[in-house]
Amino acid sequence: MKKSIFKFTILLSAIAIMTASCGKDDDKKPAQLDGKYKIAMNGKTVVEGKTEEVGMMGNAISLSLGEEFGLLISGVPESVGGEAQIGGNNSETTVVISGKNLLKTGSDEMYFSIKGMVKRSSANKITFEGTCSEMGSSTVHTFSGTAESAAFKTI
Repeated sequence: MKKSIFKFTILLSAIAIMTASCGKDDDKKPAQLDGKYKIAMNGKTVVEGKTEEVGMMGNAISLSLGEEFGLLISGVPESVGGEAQIGGNNSETTVVISGKNLLKTGSDEMYFSIKGMVKRSSANKITFEGTCSEMGSSTVHTFSGTAESAAFKTI
């Protein structure tokens, strides 16, 4: 009889601990780390909006909206006010802009930065500007824009 009561008490304690610890997990809500973006090319805004598709790896960031739009910036400065040159000697900083019909060509487009600057305006805001060309083309375009997300604070 004592063994049965002991086993029952252990089982009841395990259930109570499991219920209490699982209940605490439900109280925490994940932080919203969505992002905002705005990009102009040749002086005209081509994309602007919000997205939940925010990525980060090391000092590289990305924002995308499915297959409609994508932005990748590598070599983002770590400190607020920091600037990184695109296309300089030994520069690892680059900007890639992709999307559907950005400059009204009627097709998918991908632009790679040639020269310019990436600046960390605040802990969560990155600004960038410069020149770029479409993959496989020698035509040069200007670009500028902003990317914002609370996720960028960890860089």
